[in-house]
Amino acid sequence: MAIIYEILKASWQIYLDSAIYMLFGFFVAGILYVFFKADKIKQYLGTGKIKSVILAALFGIPIPLCSCGVVPVATSLKKQGANDGAALSFMIATPESGVDSIAISWAMLDPIMTLLRPVAGFITAISTGIAQNFLGNDKTNIKPEPIKTAGG
Repeated sequence: MAIIYEILKASWQIYLDSAIYMLFGFFVAGILYVFFKADKIKQYLGTGKIKSVILAALFGIPIPLCSCGVVPVATSLKKQGANDGAALSFMIATPESGVDSIAISWAMLDPIMTLLRPVAGFITAISTGIAQNFLGNDKTNIKPEPIKTAGG
């Protein structure tokens, strides 16, 4: 029973140590939400195979969305004209390097890892988005085949 108490005590201490960083991360996330409107972001992601991917990754880095919350946003970006690579780049960069996750990385890891984490996310997002734009299938030119019925 003493081991469970020690685990809970250590967990509570970690929460207390990281709370100020999380509050700062949420504060910055709120500022970003107020000043960067989604309509302006979406207009830059529809044209270009490389530029749109880089912009999507740059826009995605500070936005505080988790890996589950980024899927509807990326779908919305795609529906509003973003190309496949830009949507994919945004989907990778956002949960990897949001302001809130950077703040918690600073609290729990050292400054070098805090810096390397968003850089690695940015590089991964750009390379994946560019690969999608150049090597991915263009499904817009594929015509659907008619459905065959048993009688005809």
